[in-house]
Amino acid sequence: MTQDPFYEPDSSSYYSTPQAAPPEKKNNTIIYIIIGVVLLLMCCCCAAAAWFLWTYGDQIMYELGLNVMSALIN
Repeated sequence: MTQDPFYEPDSSSYYSTPQAAPPEKKNNTIIYIIIGVVLLLMCCCCAAAAWFLWTYGDQIMYELGLNVMSALIN
């Protein structure tokens, strides 16, 4: 068996650069939890304000002098 005179072994394995490590994935779980808690608190505050205004809105308007009857009479 003879070797090809122009044969060169595969040198790519000897001289190749190491493969770059894949970029690390960011863990966004804590950000999603914080955003969820903030949105939940905002919804609860809006619901509480709506209930408070529905229940005591007439008294508040009367105390401020913004009742509808005085506007209609004058």
